[in-house]
Amino acid sequence: MKLYKYAALACMGLTLATTACVDDLDVKPDDPQTKLELTTTAEWYGYLGSLYGSLLYEGNISWPGYGAGDGVFMRCHWNAQELTADGAVIMNKWNDPGYHALFEQTWLDNNGWLYLCYAREADLARKATTFIDILATAGDLLTDEEKTAFEAEARVLRAYAYYNMIDMFGRGPWVVGATTGAIPPTYDRQQLFDATVADLAEAIPSVPVAAQQTYGRVSREAAYMLLAKLYLNAEVYTGHAMYAECADACKHVLDGGMQLADEYKYLFCGSNDRYVGNGEILWAAPQQVGAMESWGGTTYLTAGAYSDKMPADVLKQLGADFTPWSGLKVRPELIDAFEPGDKRFLFYTDGLTNSVEDLDDYEFEGYICTKYRYVSEDNYDNDPAAGACVYSTGGMCDADYPVFRLADTYLMLAECEARGVTGIDGLGYFNQVRERAGLPKASSMSLDDILHERQVELYWEGHRRSDLIRFGKFTGSSYLWSWKGGIYEGVSIPDYRALFAIPYSYVSVIGQNPGY
Repeated sequence: MKLYKYAALACMGLTLATTACVDDLDVKPDDPQTKLELTTTAEWYGYLGSLYGSLLYEGNISWPGYGAGDGVFMRCHWNAQELTADGAVIMNKWNDPGYHALFEQTWLDNNGWLYLCYAREADLARKATTFIDILATAGDLLTDEEKTAFEAEARVLRAYAYYNMIDMFGRGPWVVGATTGAIPPTYDRQQLFDATVADLAEAIPSVPVAAQQTYGRVSREAAYMLLAKLYLNAEVYTGHAMYAECADACKHVLDGGMQLADEYKYLFCGSNDRYVGNGEILWAAPQQVGAMESWGGTTYLTAGAYSDKMPADVLKQLGADFTPWSGLKVRPELIDAFEPGDKRFLFYTDGLTNSVEDLDDYEFEGYICTKYRYVSEDNYDNDPAAGACVYSTGGMCDADYPVFRLADTYLMLAECEARGVTGIDGLGYFNQVRERAGLPKASSMSLDDILHERQVELYWEGHRRSDLIRFGKFTGSSYLWSWKGGIYEGVSIPDYRALFAIPYSYVSVIGQNPGY
């Protein structure tokens, strides 16, 4: 059972939440019932918790035609990273607006999913800045050590928002130091990268290490992982490769002494909080039924992926006691990437074809991803007929959403080595990931090998679009996959698609990316 003091306090912190407009930094709420002043230590912890909660909260940000759960940070960003790549697709059974444009790479500046992503990024960045700006008013309610850690964590959360903005949109408002009521300056991709890296690197030493951090809060190791991610993609973002810096940041992650979990599959089930923070999952967005519920995060990746055509005993084995949403399916390119015997192959295939050519045929086309599950680790392999499985109520999932994992750190070190960094044993880390999956060690590794390993290790974790761009496979025709460019066989897409369009409601302030 998870302990959720953090999540409960986050609900109190929501009273100081603000809207997402990039030109409005006024934090005074409109509701006269809303609390304007924090008067207890618990309320300050709740305010900090609300920043973390921004990753899974519903509401506050919306788009016409979309439900409250659509606007969850982790849901809209997962769509932008995974549906646009070669691992997932939405069948026509849902027919919700904006999906086809994502998985066919035909989005424009009016796509609701992209608005939700950009709005969430700007919102989290501004909330974190507001929190930092008023932290001094806590007085004796917080110790100096607490204030230092709180500020550092808020800066990491702000950097995470900007990392996504840099990666996906390439330009945005730099709210650090902006005064109340002022329009923040717009930074281009290079400026955002430089400013984010500098601010994050300065904050990291003040973030508690994983062994001393509270569950659900970012650790120093996770912050270094975020810095490593920025460095890993620096050549895409700025034109200047920084793989040596990435490797150095990854080494700092390893200083925490975390190890890979023995079993891959347990990292994505209802009890995966056992591995969060001081384990393989360096940082996660916590979820718990009744305390931190969300229609985004892993609820979306379980309820949304499971099919109402699956046999009842299969659904029980997965821990599902409700009618699934029946929307997400797996593209054949992901299935075909697995080697025989790979223990990471977590899909339901019975009676299904490894094809999504007919998007109207949800019943028989496309395999179903069962990587994320409701059932706990202790009951994962039990016979559902024995009544030993643990079920979710109403579809909400207990599995935490993994933001960063140690296996990714290992594969990043492997990539840095393949790109010329020496003295880091990248091949050794590469083989640790393969051995955990039940596969033989490799005697060497190419960049193609690393991209392949990332595909089968990190599928459906929100990294694939960025990986394909970094390896030069996303745009153009060097790599085609089903429905790329709107054609089932796949066609070339132009290079400007490596950045999303700035949503039209922001263009007057932010400007637009080339090609749109």
